[in-house]
Amino acid sequence: MALSKKKKRKRILIIIISLLIFFISYYLFFQGPFSLFRLIEDRKLYEEKKVELKELEKKIEQQQKSNELLKNKDPFEMEKKAREQGMVKEGEKIYKYKVEKENENGL
Repeated sequence: MALSKKKKRKRILIIIISLLIFFISYYLFFQGPFSLFRLIEDRKLYEEKKVELKELEKKIEQQQKSNELLKNKDPFEMEKKAREQGMVKEGEKIYKYKVEKENENGL
């Protein structure tokens, strides 16, 4: 009978170690800070930020070009910026009109 108790203890020990390895592996792959799901989410976020960065770089480049034109006193760029600020040339007429929104019923 002493052999059967040793075998039972050995089996229980193997089961406990197997379960421990399983739960540690589960945590590492699915729940932990470096889990597969977290890595996939981080990759998506990285790609989104990369696209956003490219858009911001384009905006910066456009602004730098505009600044350079303004620094060189380009008349067309100066007029464009002035009109964006709501300025008008002397003698121009300003027409203001109100746009009404349509109802959901089309009335």
